Amino acid sequence: MNPTPQRARLSANLVFFTYGLLIGTYLPYLPFIKDRFGVGEGLFSFGLFFAALGALLSLPLAPWILKMIGSRKAVFYSSTAFLLIVSLLIAAPDIRIFFVLFFMLGLSISSWEVSANSQASVIEDQLGKPVMSSIHGFWSLGTFIGSASMGGWLLLEIDGRWLVWLFVALGLIGLIYVYRGPLRRHQIKAESGDESTPLRLRYLLYPPLLVIALFQIAGFMLEGSFQDWGAFLIRELVLGHGAEIIPERLWAELPADEAEARRRAAVAGALVLASFTGTMTLGRLLGDPFVARFGRVGTLQIGGALGVIGIALTTMGGLGWNTFVGFALVGLGTANVIPQVIKTADTTPGLPPGVAISAITAMGFVAFLGGPVALGFAGETYTFRTTFMVLGILPVFILVAAAPVLGWFRQGQPAETSGS
Repeated sequence: MNPTPQRARLSANLVFFTYGLLIGTYLPYLPFIKDRFGVGEGLFSFGLFFAALGALLSLPLAPWILKMIGSRKAVFYSSTAFLLIVSLLIAAPDIRIFFVLFFMLGLSISSWEVSANSQASVIEDQLGKPVMSSIHGFWSLGTFIGSASMGGWLLLEIDGRWLVWLFVALGLIGLIYVYRGPLRRHQIKAESGDESTPLRLRYLLYPPLLVIALFQIAGFMLEGSFQDWGAFLIRELVLGHGAEIIPERLWAELPADEAEARRRAAVAGALVLASFTGTMTLGRLLGDPFVARFGRVGTLQIGGALGVIGIALTTMGGLGWNTFVGFALVGLGTANVIPQVIKTADTTPGLPPGVAISAITAMGFVAFLGGPVALGFAGETYTFRTTFMVLGILPVFILVAAAPVLGWFRQGQPAETSGS
């Protein structure tokens, strides 16, 4: 029996939620892993580089994988691989193994991104109404619950790895339900045809897609920077720039005030990430009617304005109300950038079905390839506060360029697919 689009949407929600749950859980724990290895932020950021490298190397195969096994199986296999790799990553014994596992994580993420977003795009088409933002909202809901849970876990002074392993186990159980729910290959035109379309360089250089990719890169950079390095910014605000690297197991030997400051920084790092992902969740769950009311251009412009205000508040001083409000505003402002760009790209005229999502995902990961590494080195050299101030250029670009860029992009589309 074929699943209905409504059933497929429930499965997509669960897939995105599980993916976000694990990311939200392990990201606040990264400073503990860095301290365990005894390395600085610059060297540690190469883990993110290897993840992005793995994703970029495997992305050209994503359309071929969808043709061979379909997005349903690709979602299941890539999700299983992601969960298992995260369970090993969180307990890596040294930084070399950590880099290898992060590279493997990137390999699984690329297949997941393309297959899961392909399902979500087709579900939206078959339902005949906007649902892309709300499906992505479950990813944000997962990151919110994961980061808030890790904050509470660390507050209780319990090893954060156990929480990650608990969520991995729950995720693997949930995949049993997920496998039955997604749309089958014969229900998706791009997967049921005879031709297999690889991701060629000429698609990546296709002018309309290059233009819309600017927003994908800006959205990925903002979202990834606040998620990957937000906890390090909070640590700097509490402990100061260049604080001595001391593994968690040695905190008990520190003076009481210093040990308490380090615990406070760890908990605050998880909580600001929760505020960021919490408002992002809200923005995405409410994003579909918002886009229907204001259009994609208006949605991006409002998001850009919120992002500018949020970064200003985040970087204006020490840890306080402004930090939490700033993270929350950036989360709300960036909530609908990526889902709307993905859906816009999927309507690109002149490209074979399914290729646009692979191409736009590849170009988005360009931001992940250089962004986290550059951010880590810049934060270690110039302070994370200064580095996050520079990120304010990105929401300014979104605010200013949304109308002219999307207007130019829509000129080559049929009127009913413009979405704004």
